[in-house]
Amino acid sequence: MRILVGSFLIVTASVLLSQNSQDFHNRYGEPDRERFAARPGICLTVEYGFDHLACNALIEPPQPLIYAEHDVLLMSPEAVTEILGEVAPANMRGKETGKTITMAGCNEFQIVEYENTTITRSTHNCLPLKPEREMRATVAFKRDICSKQNK
Repeated sequence: MRILVGSFLIVTASVLLSQNSQDFHNRYGEPDRERFAARPGICLTVEYGFDHLACNALIEPPQPLIYAEHDVLLMSPEAVTEILGEVAPANMRGKETGKTITMAGCNEFQIVEYENTTITRSTHNCLPLKPEREMRATVAFKRDICSKQNK
């Protein structure tokens, strides 16, 4: 009986000591970053400017908050393209102004400059038959408030 009561007290204490999202919002205000589950196995982390509009976005497989060794997870290029289209639609990007592709071994790194954004994609191409090849993608919005905030 003691074990049952002790277990109940530990579970109750851990629930009461845990804080939820609203507790953190109340204490610290609005976040400058948020992470979303954009698709199964794909996270979208958005960093905001002082005006609460997006400055940077990172698309990557879920990463633990506390560092831990794990296998490299990859994403479907089609899913990454869809999310990029949602985060930075083609009409928002502006005209393409430049493109750089760097290849080293199995990895390809692509930077596409637009008038209003820069989009990078990092791909692992050693397993061409495997549909998941994307390691990460980023969107940097070219807004004055974003460049001032990073200084």
